[in-house]
Amino acid sequence: MSLLASCAGKDGDPGPAGAAGANGSTGPTGPSGQNLTGTIYGFVNPVDENGSSVAKNGVTVTLEGATSQTATSDANGRFEFLNMRNGTYNLTYTRAGYATARRFAVAHVGGDQPTFLGTTLVTQVSGSLVSNLSFGTASTTFVPATFTLNNPNPANSTYRVSFFASTSPNVTSANGTLLTTFVLNGPGTTNTSFSKTSFTNAGFPVGTTVYVVAYGSAANLASYTDPTTGRFVFTSLSPTPSNVASVVL
Repeated sequence: MSLLASCAGKDGDPGPAGAAGANGSTGPTGPSGQNLTGTIYGFVNPVDENGSSVAKNGVTVTLEGATSQTATSDANGRFEFLNMRNGTYNLTYTRAGYATARRFAVAHVGGDQPTFLGTTLVTQVSGSLVSNLSFGTASTTFVPATFTLNNPNPANSTYRVSFFASTSPNVTSANGTLLTTFVLNGPGTTNTSFSKTSFTNAGFPVGTTVYVVAYGSAANLASYTDPTTGRFVFTSLSPTPSNVASVVL
């Protein structure tokens, strides 16, 4: 068993600089004050729960801003939006059974130079389910833990579990702090331990009662930052969390 880094960054480049302002605002104009139009395009790279590439067609990309449109990726993963007004746009990438990917405040200058969005990873949602999470008495250095992992996909070869902590018993991935992600050899019951510093480094002092919840995670722990809250939104986790377990550090 090993530990995995907490977060995955967003893929692709933001396109040429120029437009600025609130999401969906109108960007720069041409020399005569006219609104410029141009092409916005990019690629998607869908991967399954194990992180292996799958068919690239059929990903829906929604562009929202001064004007809004929807496009669908082709067999090469390419999508494009033609004659789009210059401005600032948000993008949403969706596919049934896959995590929603989002990008915010993408600047589109317009004109002859198209805006290239790079390649965005679209990850299958984890099918793993975590249950029976419990903690033993914390020592000076470690916190013993036990949990059970199930995954109904016989072709699955990657098993990961992400743990989120809070001082609230209502902890979820949306309001908790990501402690770590475990990489497992397969389904079943795991007896393990957390380093106590993984809690203290996450802002939980010794003596605190901490509540933890676990989620099955895809090989790519996909996320984006919510511009309203500034928090990471983890989108490739199993939609079903484990029970919440508590431990006194």
